[in-house]
Amino acid sequence: MKFLSLTILLLTTVILYPQSDNIYIDITSGASLPISKYAAKNLATGSFTELGGNVTIDVSWMLKKPFGVNATISGVMNPVDVSTLGWEKVIADPFLSDVSIRSDPYLLFAVMLGPTYEKHIYKNLSFQAGINAGVMRSSTPYQLYKPQYFLLGPEYYEITSAGAYSFTLRAFIDLELRIRDSWSLIVQSAYTNSSPEYTFWTATGIRKEKKLISFINANFGIRLKL
Repeated sequence: MKFLSLTILLLTTVILYPQSDNIYIDITSGASLPISKYAAKNLATGSFTELGGNVTIDVSWMLKKPFGVNATISGVMNPVDVSTLGWEKVIADPFLSDVSIRSDPYLLFAVMLGPTYEKHIYKNLSFQAGINAGVMRSSTPYQLYKPQYFLLGPEYYEITSAGAYSFTLRAFIDLELRIRDSWSLIVQSAYTNSSPEYTFWTATGIRKEKKLISFINANFGIRLKL
């Protein structure tokens, strides 16, 4: 709901600006590939994430071409590889014979702002690049474990979801194919990085866990020029 409200507010603000010929609105979606520790398959630092999806809205105001300002709102979802996670749990615990896991995905929402640069390449083809900085709201997945022990053990246990706000950086490149003066098709590639710290309440107290979140988005969509 917050994501939708921010999107509507941003689009309304942009549309009310008088210099409409210098404003681009990009609506794209595509694959989100986790990398580095965010995709690692180890219990110590990994998150066991897999290929997911994203929806991104970019608004660029070309203040003085080829330079401008870009604002972005994005939502990302990455599922968890529960098969590999379960196997690593069994290897790490000599009393555990098997475990079944149900897991929600990682959910990431970000709002960012930064400079952008545009260059015409050939005829109807051009590219845009930029760097953004802002805030990410990320949520770890709720997970339900049903273990099987060689001896005695709990029938099931759960790990509740935790959320955190963190500083985030993004670098992106767009390739634009102009169809008409008012709209274009775009292909976008973007790298995003953040390091949130989550707080978990346990029976023995509070546990803090810092994770590295990094992923590459590969998107396709439409650009509207207002």
